[in-house]
Amino acid sequence: MKSINNIFFPLILTILLSVVVLNTNLIAQESDDDWKAKEQVDTKFPYLKDKYEDTLKLGFEQVWEAAVTCIDDINCQIITKSPRQGDDGLYKGTIQSDFCVFAIGDTVLKNLKYYSVEVPFIRGGIWANARFQYKIIIRELEDGNCYVRMIGEVSGMESHVTNKVHFWQSNGFKEYQMMERIKMKLGLPHNFKENL
Repeated sequence: MKSINNIFFPLILTILLSVVVLNTNLIAQESDDDWKAKEQVDTKFPYLKDKYEDTLKLGFEQVWEAAVTCIDDINCQIITKSPRQGDDGLYKGTIQSDFCVFAIGDTVLKNLKYYSVEVPFIRGGIWANARFQYKIIIRELEDGNCYVRMIGEVSGMESHVTNKVHFWQSNGFKEYQMMERIKMKLGLPHNFKENL
């Protein structure tokens, strides 16, 4: 009996150790896969941020005029343009565009998906247009520089089921592009990509 135990004990011990090593490798692989999945989620919307803001090393008037010109350059109307001087002598103001239509016809849904975090699902819905509205807040700082904040919102007219305009979150790309467009207009270093 002792000879059988002496033969099987090392064999059983070897099998148990093999199982433990394999399970450890599988657990490590799972955590690697989890990390990769998280990385993919994080990079799905590389321009998505809580705030789109920057400090530009130029005066208020230059930054203000560049922002107004950039809205005009994309053939969008401005509905609010209100610069004012505060009690501290520093200027601040808000520029708000109208709803800028960036797609109509067959390409609407494709464009909405490209610029949105998630397009509202409407069963049988037909999107008639895709729109974007910009709100640019500019504030002069005590050192003579300007703080610029960009707020954007995607919307679209659904014409078949609800016959209403729906609003939802942008994925940040249009806000990023407008901020870079303003920097380019001012002659500052930028990453503006034309025709996007």
